[in-house]
Amino acid sequence: MLRVFQLVSVLWFALVSVAMAQTQTQVMSAPDAFAAAEADDIILIDIRSPEEWRETGVAQGALAVTMHAADFGANLARIMAGNPGTPLALICATGGRSNYVATALAQNGITGVRDVSEGMFGNGRAPGWIARDLPIVDAAVAFEAGRQELQ
Repeated sequence: MLRVFQLVSVLWFALVSVAMAQTQTQVMSAPDAFAAAEADDIILIDIRSPEEWRETGVAQGALAVTMHAADFGANLARIMAGNPGTPLALICATGGRSNYVATALAQNGITGVRDVSEGMFGNGRAPGWIARDLPIVDAAVAFEAGRQELQ
């Protein structure tokens, strides 16, 4: 009986490990995200709030599509449908929200989403878009580009 329990435990651990590996997202640095967005290899989306966009501006090449809107999921679906085969890359302030959203998407079968994990302000692992002196555009410009993308 103990042996059966051990076998079940090993199998359960293996299944959980596989499931976790499948839901992990790819991480990108801010410079890599900027280069990929400029080359149209990704769709960079700034998921922060409008207040945050107004304070700092938005990463050049990013669409300003807030995760705080009730229609956020529908907005992402429209962006993906309009750009089939082009991966999404999410950026927030320090990487927490972008990781959360990318993980949630992966757990719901939307794979290939990338997380710009250092965010705009950086964290203990990397300095962030702003500290790296990467280009920033006015929030209104990025928001209008996001609205056009959603139409």
